[in-house]
Amino acid sequence: MGKPALQIDDLSKHERLELIERLWESLGGDDELPIPAELRTELAARERALEAGSLEMISVEDALVAIRNRRA
Repeated sequence: MGKPALQIDDLSKHERLELIERLWESLGGDDELPIPAELRTELAARERALEAGSLEMISVEDALVAIRNRRA
């Protein structure tokens, strides 16, 4: 693989997000990306818990803090 035509570090956060969106859209429809049965089961359980109101929601910021604290 040669040198990329695009220098990611030179892009603003907004431009990086746009690039991510374009890359994601280029992958095609959901049916092209298989989801393992175990993950499908877990996602369904979480959706049911969310709809039942029994799932504790936290902000993205709080989730990131928790992840960073686990790494430390």
